[in-house]
Amino acid sequence: MKKLHTLTLRSFLPPFFATLFISVFLLFLVQIVITYLDDFIGKGLKTTDLLKLFGYAWITIIPQCIPLAVLLASIMSFGNMAESYELAAMKSSGLSLFKIMKAVFVFILVLAGITFLFNNFILPVVHLKSTSLLYDIRQKKPTVNIKEGIFYNKVDNYSIRVGKKSKNKEILHDVYIYDHSSHQGNNVQMYSKTGKITTTSDTSALVLILRDGNRYAEVADANDPNKKSLSQLVYKQLQVNIPLEDFKLKRTNEELFKGHGEMLNVWQLDSVVDSTQRVLKRRINTLEVQAGTYFYSRTSSIIKVKNEFPHMDVRQFYDSLTTDQFNTAIQNALNLCRTNATNLENYNSGIAADKEQIVQFLMEWHKKIVVCFACIILFFVGAPLGAIIKKGGLGLPVIVSVMFFLAYYILTEVFMQLAIDEILPPWQALWMPLVIFLPISIFLTTKAAKDSVIFDITVYYSLINKLFNKKKGV
Repeated sequence: MKKLHTLTLRSFLPPFFATLFISVFLLFLVQIVITYLDDFIGKGLKTTDLLKLFGYAWITIIPQCIPLAVLLASIMSFGNMAESYELAAMKSSGLSLFKIMKAVFVFILVLAGITFLFNNFILPVVHLKSTSLLYDIRQKKPTVNIKEGIFYNKVDNYSIRVGKKSKNKEILHDVYIYDHSSHQGNNVQMYSKTGKITTTSDTSALVLILRDGNRYAEVADANDPNKKSLSQLVYKQLQVNIPLEDFKLKRTNEELFKGHGEMLNVWQLDSVVDSTQRVLKRRINTLEVQAGTYFYSRTSSIIKVKNEFPHMDVRQFYDSLTTDQFNTAIQNALNLCRTNATNLENYNSGIAADKEQIVQFLMEWHKKIVVCFACIILFFVGAPLGAIIKKGGLGLPVIVSVMFFLAYYILTEVFMQLAIDEILPPWQALWMPLVIFLPISIFLTTKAAKDSVIFDITVYYSLINKLFNKKKGV
């Protein structure tokens, strides 16, 4: 039995890890590189920052791809064994399909447990770091790129123009700099025939070394601000340091992102959901109290007056009012209605936001667990499918597995949207795809254990031939 378990594991593990790597890589290209490519280009990011971001993104994608890897690897491995008649030999020696799958099934159980621990303890931390780093990268300004003959105004308080650059881009010709850092208008101007541009070692400042030029500055009189004098400096070489603080990657405090559901484990999600439900309950109770004591207070007062004076003619009362008094009464009524309507809208908006937040947190709670059971159920879809279709390699197994996984993915997205729209509760929406796939896995496993030929094309071909021969009377 040990040799049998070793054989099945050796058949399953290589395609599993290969499929996992390929699917993570493809999803990484789509979700990160292609989606955020414009946010990376031209910002002069450090290699270490990019490697950190890509590493975090790679780790966060792994749990999404594990069910696909399990499905495809199980189809390929058991399809290979069926195609090479290894399954037939095992069954002929008295082993059932369940005993043959036992070692791989134990591995899937361990994998499901590790996936839950990963989702619950490691993934929230990685999500927190990747989200904050990606946010900082997207907020970072592009690196300085001064083009010939065009004023560059993206550096705060400075406007720079370069007439021409040398072939190696190191020497600048006809340099114009307008300094607005004093916030008193265009009172400092610099011109030079040639210059050179560099940055400090920590990229905190732009260093311009100007040669053969003039510096003009308007200096206000200390005694009379309205009087200004013009000072001129003729220089052979002048160094100008321009701060680039906005162009550096500033790290945001990670505590600001900790409130998102992806950054919490299941116990933290339970706590947040519980506190949000209490806030929601208090908000609803406050709305009921406000409705009874404030929103309808004046209306109830009018009803009370009407009950005390049942014989009062309201029309006669209004006819006795002057035009100004009548208009004032109408305006007060309109103001009361607008105030009540605004208060109700604010309360309803808060209640809707609390409900949406609760749904999002509950969905994240169930996501961490559903993916573990998805590995088990998809294994019992893939393994019997491989045994039935008796094809290994990257042909038919890949097509079949992708079709099943797409069906699972589409069902998951559809039911998740139903949960977001509050048509279904989150637990029901997240678990419904697995409930649909469970009878499919049981059906396929039963058929594979009985050596069913439901996927054997020759059987259907022979049935069609018999049908046509009966119609022809042969």
